[in-house]
Amino acid sequence: MGKIISLLNLLRKKGTESTRTPEGYCPNCWGRAEYGGAFFETAKNHNMDINSTDEQLGWIQEYANKHLSGIELKPEDNMLVCSKCKLTYKPEEI
Repeated sequence: MGKIISLLNLLRKKGTESTRTPEGYCPNCWGRAEYGGAFFETAKNHNMDINSTDEQLGWIQEYANKHLSGIELKPEDNMLVCSKCKLTYKPEEI
C-alpha cells in the first residue's frame, strides 16, 4: 500500500514537484523513461480525483503493477537496488 500512497502524494504535489520520483521507485528509470509524464497523463485521462482516494486505489494499484513494477527499488545488503537498471542507492539518498 505504501507505493500507492507515494503515487497519490506525487499527484497531489504535481504543481510544485512534478519532477520528483515517488518513494520506492528508481529515480534513474523514472526520469529516463519519463514515467512521471505518462502517469500524470493517464491520471488526467481517467479524470482522477485525488481527494477521493478510496475509489481510485484499485486503478492506481493496477497501473503500478502493470507499468511500474519493474522499477521498484528492492532492499539488498543495506542498499536499494533497481532490478531494471541495476543502480544502487543508499536509503537516505532517495
